Amino acid sequence: MELNKEEFKALVMLYAANIDGNIQSEEVKVMLEKTDFDTMEKVQKLFNKMSDMEVLNCIRENKAFFAATEADRLDLIHDCCAIIEADEKCTVMEEQLVRVMRRILE
Repeated sequence: MELNKEEFKALVMLYAANIDGNIQSEEVKVMLEKTDFDTMEKVQKLFNKMSDMEVLNCIRENKAFFAATEADRLDLIHDCCAIIEADEKCTVMEEQLVRVMRRILE
């Protein structure tokens, strides 16, 4: 699946926000601070049609284009952390997500 850089970033953030099965309004606010509404809306529709495995495969397929450098990877990890911390609760599952995203993006 072909994405542009902003769509890729939005997909990664949505995956992070949804890791606990529930996207909180605080998480949406943070996502909208990091990308525009139209991109989020487009990617949300796509995301809703995808399974976890499809999302992960899409991230793996596009990482070479949008997470090629250490700086790009760190930006995405920081965005994930900002999403996770938005509701001021950090579950074990969310902590695990950050570790998994680091490995996926390497």
